Amino acid sequence: MAESVPISSNKQRSADSTVQPAKRPVGVGVGVGVDSQPIAHSAAALDRVAFMSTDLYGWLECRPQPGRYGTEHALWEPFSELRHLHWARDYMSWSALFDVRSVEPVRALFPERGAPVDISDTVRREADDFEGHSHSWFSWRELSAVDWDAPCTDGPSRYWVRRWSRTREGSLAPDGLAALPDELYDSAVAQFGEGNIAPSRWPADGELLLGNEVYRPVVPAYRDLVPADGPWQPVWNVMGTLAELHGEDNVRLVVWFGG
Repeated sequence: MAESVPISSNKQRSADSTVQPAKRPVGVGVGVGVDSQPIAHSAAALDRVAFMSTDLYGWLECRPQPGRYGTEHALWEPFSELRHLHWARDYMSWSALFDVRSVEPVRALFPERGAPVDISDTVRREADDFEGHSHSWFSWRELSAVDWDAPCTDGPSRYWVRRWSRTREGSLAPDGLAALPDELYDSAVAQFGEGNIAPSRWPADGELLLGNEVYRPVVPAYRDLVPADGPWQPVWNVMGTLAELHGEDNVRLVVWFGG
């Protein structure tokens, strides 16, 4: 695995670059949910982060498999800017992958590793010219080894709940993660107590109803925050194809963030 080095123009992240928890213990966070639809937020949370958006930048890099094209020591080459494959401001997945815009402690998979020492010239110039933060990278082999069903928090989430929707047959079906709707704050106080609004403080079998939906505590898995059919799917598809051609260790994604 290649070593990492800090990008030369990487300035220390300002205190405002990460969302701080709002006074309410739930409903904080901006981004898209597991179905790429906007997550419900409290008005206070939206006001807090309205002018604090963060953007993701990066490149896919590839190098020929040793021996291919007559070279034994192939260099990394830029393949595609990330923006051609991924453009969603998907804070949920960024927290799980890179610990960026996290609203609670998450065991991120590839947090701020710096840049590979053998990064291609094109990508290094672009990263150097951009005063970004949280530079990181991972290879296709590393991504392929991820256990997507493993929990990414140490216990029930303080912010997210599992939303269940009523089917036509009357049964409940899981419908992704959501922030607890504002309409249920009073219900949480009434049912679980004033200091137990956060889902992590509910009993294991606790739940709240809103119309045809039921909200329950959840210990999110990585696939909840980074679903296979979510905004990252085009990136994974291209990286997988390149890995089949050049090898799992010869394809990687290099990223950094702005804002």
